[in-house]
Amino acid sequence: MRTSEFTNEPVITWDDNGAPRSVRFDDKYFCQENGYDEAIYVCCNLNALEARFKALPVESPGTFTIVETGFGTGLDFCCARQVWEANAPPSWIMHFISLERYPLSAEQLGRALGHWTQLAQFANELAAAYIPKATGSQDLFFKDGHVHLTIIFDDVIAALEKILQDRLAGAGADALFLDGFAPSKNPAMWTPEVFRLLAALSRPGTTLSTFTVAGFVRRGLEAQGFSLIKKPGHGKKSELLTGIFSDRKS
Repeated sequence: MRTSEFTNEPVITWDDNGAPRSVRFDDKYFCQENGYDEAIYVCCNLNALEARFKALPVESPGTFTIVETGFGTGLDFCCARQVWEANAPPSWIMHFISLERYPLSAEQLGRALGHWTQLAQFANELAAAYIPKATGSQDLFFKDGHVHLTIIFDDVIAALEKILQDRLAGAGADALFLDGFAPSKNPAMWTPEVFRLLAALSRPGTTLSTFTVAGFVRRGLEAQGFSLIKKPGHGKKSELLTGIFSDRKS
């Protein structure tokens, strides 16, 4: 693994099963019992990624863009990459854009992802190339450039504004992963301004998934043009939210 340039690393602890937990936000990065299955279900299945990847036209190569609010351990990225490489036409590019204000070190990231042997190739490649920063961004390319990861090291508002200003998501994201810690733990990730910027990054047909079903989150997203429904949860989580963007309201 490469040496991190980022020295102000978040304080984390590791539970008895080796799963990381943020001391700053008093919340876990993933479910210690079935984090991989949960990420596949919440991010990939609720956004119907497998079917959408398979349906991409081979004769018209393009870019499928995913925007995530909270890179964390990189688990969601690795899961999306796994589904992408198993189903998407090889001529297409997946651009995965994520943001992270308090990045893990490369060593911490590698240790966290080491839980799942099915992600070993993707986790090892990510940990070897990833260099967190106090601020700025990093672009990483995998699979001969057909998997493009952009990580923006900044707070959520500044990062989403950068995605918009630099047109990183092109004409609009295809899917949104609303991750990060729970609204009660990290409220800055779940504000009306965040919802407005997410809508600005969307286009009709953009899908969304999130682990939270908090009423103010649902109302805030619906006010910006997302149609949301509750879906059965995964593991100990009874319900989750998924939806689709139709039109900007403001």
